[in-house]
Amino acid sequence: MQKKDSLLRRLIPWIIALAAIAALVVFVGIPLYAPQADETVEAPVISYYEGDAKPLALENDALRFELDPATTAFKLTEKATGREWLSNPEDAAKDAVAVSTNKDTLQSTLIVTYSSASGVIDFNNYAYSIKNGTYSVSQPDENTVSVTYSVGKIEKVYLLPVATTVERFTAFTDAMSKKDAKKAKGVYTLYKPDKVATLDNRDELLALYPALAEQELYVLKADTSENNKAKTAGYFEAAGYTQEDYELDQQWVAGAKENDSPVFNVTVNYRLEGGDFLVEVPYRDIRYRAEYPITYLTVLPMFGAAGVDDEGFMLIPEGGGALINYNNGKLNQNSYYANMYGWDYGSERTEAVSETENAFPVFGMTRNGGSFICIMEGAPAYGGVQADISLRYNSYNWVCAKYNVLHSDRYNVSAKTARLVYMFEKQLPEDTIVQRYRFVDSDSYVDMAAAYGDYLRQRYPELAERQASEAVPVNVELLGAFDKKVVKLGLPVDSLIPATTFSEAEGIIGELTGGGAQNLNVRFSGWCNGGVRQKVLTRVKVLGQLGGEKGMKALIAAAKDKGAALAFDGISCFAYRSGLLQGFLPFRDAARFTTLEQVILYPYSPVWYQMDDAQDPYYLAEPHYAADRADALIAALKRLGAPGVAFRDIGSLLSGNYNPKNTTTREQVLAMNLEALKAAREAGQRVTIKRGYDYALPYADLVTDMNLQGTEYSIIDRNVPFYQIALHGAVDYTGQAINLTEDWQDELLRCAEYGAGLNFTFMAKDAQALQDSWYSGYFGASWSAWRDEASALIAAYQRDMAGLNRARIVGHEQPAEGVAVTTYEGGRQVLVNYTEADFRLGGVTVPARSYLVTGGDQ
Repeated sequence: MQKKDSLLRRLIPWIIALAAIAALVVFVGIPLYAPQADETVEAPVISYYEGDAKPLALENDALRFELDPATTAFKLTEKATGREWLSNPEDAAKDAVAVSTNKDTLQSTLIVTYSSASGVIDFNNYAYSIKNGTYSVSQPDENTVSVTYSVGKIEKVYLLPVATTVERFTAFTDAMSKKDAKKAKGVYTLYKPDKVATLDNRDELLALYPALAEQELYVLKADTSENNKAKTAGYFEAAGYTQEDYELDQQWVAGAKENDSPVFNVTVNYRLEGGDFLVEVPYRDIRYRAEYPITYLTVLPMFGAAGVDDEGFMLIPEGGGALINYNNGKLNQNSYYANMYGWDYGSERTEAVSETENAFPVFGMTRNGGSFICIMEGAPAYGGVQADISLRYNSYNWVCAKYNVLHSDRYNVSAKTARLVYMFEKQLPEDTIVQRYRFVDSDSYVDMAAAYGDYLRQRYPELAERQASEAVPVNVELLGAFDKKVVKLGLPVDSLIPATTFSEAEGIIGELTGGGAQNLNVRFSGWCNGGVRQKVLTRVKVLGQLGGEKGMKALIAAAKDKGAALAFDGISCFAYRSGLLQGFLPFRDAARFTTLEQVILYPYSPVWYQMDDAQDPYYLAEPHYAADRADALIAALKRLGAPGVAFRDIGSLLSGNYNPKNTTTREQVLAMNLEALKAAREAGQRVTIKRGYDYALPYADLVTDMNLQGTEYSIIDRNVPFYQIALHGAVDYTGQAINLTEDWQDELLRCAEYGAGLNFTFMAKDAQALQDSWYSGYFGASWSAWRDEASALIAAYQRDMAGLNRARIVGHEQPAEGVAVTTYEGGRQVLVNYTEADFRLGGVTVPARSYLVTGGDQ
């Protein structure tokens, strides 16, 4: 024993030294010495429009596209109806509401947002490119028109000599009329060497024009206005002055200050594909100066903009879909903006008042009895949708997409100073923005949704070949174990509390199926690695507190026997309560901001909207590490004989890693998530996801927790089931957990209106077990409190909705405030009354706070 103690004492200093070195590497070495990506950025090239005024056109059987090269504005015509769609309002320059800057925006086809020492700045391409002619137009093939913009504060180059010899100057002025020659001579000064030597500004002149020390030169006056430069260039052009002459005369100019102002190259390609209009912006063609990183691109901000005399609406992807009526007068409310696929946790944020999240990348507008939907087909993970009404900044209603280009995060240099440094991504993504405009000969959002549904089935053959279940789905999430501090021997000890054991889960499933529940899906969460706040899945260990592997296998067999589809929940993108012993090394396995800081997160407080550091922190996992954890989950469930996997994050969360050493963009993470979904299906797993982002749908057997209504932005006029109309009949989906919502009756009625299945969250233990834990959100989950009511709700709902789950939705209307009617193939209708009074519609009375299924084939 003494020898062991002696050896331990000798080892302790070495252990401490090694720990110190490790800490130095982790906390000092990485920020200071991590290799940076190549900071050299390809400089922008300034192009000038030199073509004629002849429009460039594309045409096929369905559409005709005409672009005016003098403005790059275009008109798109639907040939079957003659309906025209404009890139910009026709009378934008005369808009009575807009000030000059907003008039420029109305005439723009692109907005570049960049960062500088003075803040974040927008450049619209009308004021900073089109007006100055700093762009080029080409038609590389018969089905593409390409416009490359040089956007920025660019001094226009006129075709006239800045400096030239007396002989050359005289030769050209002699070729002009006397009137033009007099005006041309008026903007030049003849400098002679002997006179230059006596001037106060001789050093400046000689620096710009060194030849003045030896010979006479005519030099353009520095204060010549742009208008006079343009006129003088016209005189010289008429006299035969060419680009070659200009380049020859430039030999006399030296020491000109290099233009280091912010300038950006962005290429926009227009194509026709059948009845669709495609707009493409390749990230690889973007050029910028490193000191002015480009952060956002807004593409076609005014396409289809509707004026104050127009009637119709803008479609936005909020919840299942929402409408903003033209000219609704809600000028006291904020304009609309939401991130596609939610927040990117790889980007820093200091507060979260509300989560902005779009599950499907579509927006649209109506006009003159027709409409379009714009599908963000390429690089949607970088995008967001924004919309606004008329009379705030101009006379038009508009909706468009805005795309992130380079991410940035703040770095606090020192606690002793308020100075913040912004660090940006070093490389552009390799993706291409693609916006697909599809035109609909109807101004109904139902027909617009049907067009999107057709698109999804065309793009994803898996959806076209799939049919939803016969019975409307019911999902039940069972809460396994959760962590909680329990006082033992007078001390608080971290403990696992079994909320629902495997044997208790058998009993709940038996009661539900015994009560007649059909198409029952069960998600079992908190079954391994520390419970609901699951530790990383380096090794998957079934919790003994719930019954261990033996109990789990018994549950799998019982669920199969009762006809319930059982799936086991897992999360791979977050690392809760995990460290070295769990196989998670934060300095290696955590995602990082652009500042190289690890992404450490806390739950957000619903009171002060900032991170609540009273709770335990957790990490965003590096995407490749997260992908390995997803593979481990799939492999473990296959080994255990589980029939299904229920991803808690894949299909409902998308976050990048902006470590310059190993950047993974959101689009790359999206592709990795698709590989995980495919791997699960190839392993024979039934796949359940939450939320239901569009790209994950082809690989999901069930989507739960769809956010049907979304955030209640005040500018919105109506919520509609656009997404659900597109999907119904091909995908099984449910709303949110009825028993955990603020108003379970509202959620039930919304499920009926949106054609969704029912969703519940239960636990066998009494809700009092949740006291003094961080799981108060589950207080409504007690099975004993809901047993009778849930069984009755499920039975009644599945009976009423029988035969509808495989049918497509063909109609939806809101005949009165708080009343909705959803119509299915075959003529059956679901009438929903959210109000507190009975409502009579077409000879049928719908009771208050209830729904009724009528008509058609039963």
